[in-house]
Amino acid sequence: MYSIKLNGRLGAVAPNQMAGFHFGDLISTLLVLIFTLLIAASPLFAADRSVVSDSYIFREENPEKLMFTVHIPMTIWENALVIFPDGKRIEMGRVRAVPVKSHYPGFTASKYGLGGQIIAAAANAHHIQIQVDDGAGRTMSVLPSATFADASGSETSFVVEGEGGAGLWGKYSPFVGSPVYMVNQAGIPVLFNHISLFQYATAIEIRVYAPDDIVDYIEIENTQGGQALYHDASGYHQFAVVEAPVGGTGRFTGTLYQGVGMVRANHPGVICISTSRHGQIGGFQIVPLSHTYSKELQKTRRMSQYIILRGPEFDDITGRPPFFRGYIRPGDWEDPSYHINILKCKIDGKWVDVPEVPGLTEGTLSNIEAFRLYLRKD
Repeated sequence: MYSIKLNGRLGAVAPNQMAGFHFGDLISTLLVLIFTLLIAASPLFAADRSVVSDSYIFREENPEKLMFTVHIPMTIWENALVIFPDGKRIEMGRVRAVPVKSHYPGFTASKYGLGGQIIAAAANAHHIQIQVDDGAGRTMSVLPSATFADASGSETSFVVEGEGGAGLWGKYSPFVGSPVYMVNQAGIPVLFNHISLFQYATAIEIRVYAPDDIVDYIEIENTQGGQALYHDASGYHQFAVVEAPVGGTGRFTGTLYQGVGMVRANHPGVICISTSRHGQIGGFQIVPLSHTYSKELQKTRRMSQYIILRGPEFDDITGRPPFFRGYIRPGDWEDPSYHINILKCKIDGKWVDVPEVPGLTEGTLSNIEAFRLYLRKD
């Protein structure tokens, strides 16, 4: 699978709002343009792929693979938009708040990357990795107005009208690794990979591309030593081994915004699956072995609410496709036609729906022989 080609100023005024434009404004705009062109060419600010040791961190942007762009203005009460390649636009709700600073240090797994990308996609929050400083991620977040997200710091989030698990946090969610651009006062999008760019922002744009390779589903045998495989047109391919199976469910807060058997969250160190209906809390998580040694997750090695995976040769799979980058997005409980990122399970040799199990439990999932996460409708 590793051969897959995956690689501010608050309230800034947009150009179309500049009334009474005069010579001083022109000079300012030209300076912004010159600064933008300089930083775009600078190794410090550019996504220089020559320094990337693992090609899955950044991917080349292929216009033919562009699914849609999420546009979030820096102006309160303007609408966030989903923009399709054919020019169609869908209003997704008004901006209720914009960040005035970044969140540092971010959650532990926010360090896996080089900046200018979505580092977590979830039903209750998306997190933008701006850059990595001293081994920790610097982030901003995109939240629905009705949500709770403990990884989002105060004054570090875009808040858009909406509810978790739907719309921008459902079928229009980005993938982990989706590039994020800052649109400056000259209207030029620049990869948002340094916090100094934020002072010139009039909007951010998240470009969501379809995966380069078609994966039908991912399957995990729920037993110690079991295989984790992905399936494509050429058959099955193993990418991990089960270090510890799941047996119960936990009270993962974000599952409040998702339905049974749906993906709640994905980032380089976690996949969260809801086992409770929308409005209730309950689910389990899938984590790479190396990430369980982080300060946030050390207890997971003694808990039954987690599936722990390791590479077939004990290699680190944190932040790697297909599970932890580039292929998985949250489900959409509100849209019944959105049937991807849905989990099924095998019980007594038959593939069935994941059982509804809210709350903190032990042993409720121990009879499940395997899981299968579907990434395509067909």
